Amino acid sequence: MRTFLALAMVLCLLGGVYLLQGPTFFWPDRRDPSVGVMLGGLSSQLLGTGLLLVAAVGMMAVRQGARGDGRAASQRWQIVYFILIVAALGLIGSAFMLGEPGPNPESRSARHRS
Repeated sequence: MRTFLALAMVLCLLGGVYLLQGPTFFWPDRRDPSVGVMLGGLSSQLLGTGLLLVAAVGMMAVRQGARGDGRAASQRWQIVYFILIVAALGLIGSAFMLGEPGPNPESRSARHRS
């Protein structure tokens, strides 16, 4: 489990740093990859910031678990953890709300319509 958590944190960190540059990319829909959301500029940066916050929350959880004394985290830690999770969800949600929904520019049907 620790290996998976470390991998997820590294991917969030690398993806977040890359997305802070604001690249444009298409995020396909899970059920129908021919449609999705085009993310770029601000929406891409919001998603990157959200991913960096997810990596920070993961690091906080690892450090708390590494204490190993079996006691619950302090109330201050729990409040900061909650605020970071809510902020990450808000940033990721905002990124998708600001993105432009539409057809996949790489799909054959989108090229055929043009």
